Amino acid sequence: MKKRISLSMIFMILGMVIYLLFDIKFISKSNIVFSLIRNYLPDICWVLSFFFININFAYNISKKALILNSIYIFVIALIFEFLQLFNIARGTFDVLDILIYSISIIIACFLENKIKRNEYEKNV
Repeated sequence: MKKRISLSMIFMILGMVIYLLFDIKFISKSNIVFSLIRNYLPDICWVLSFFFININFAYNISKKALILNSIYIFVIALIFEFLQLFNIARGTFDVLDILIYSISIIIACFLENKIKRNEYEKNV
């Protein structure tokens, strides 16, 4: 549980730092690499942070809980994107964001499986 909370906090802080560095013009968005980092890495961090916060509420982190958590996170992300499409939420609707959310959830599941494997090996 501590690993998941730590990961969640690390990803949340990383996402916030990226936003801040670009918003205060410390880093320029003129470079394509920096533009990709600014536009998509905070989304990856947001999904990973939310994933690991949310998975802590599962009574037993089983395969079913992992799938349900992944679906829940993806649906929340989709809702937010569509709120942007209809100008209800701040931001710009982007289909690539939806792809990034999918990739982020795959990364989160991979990390969660690695954590579970390490916990299992520690207990054996």
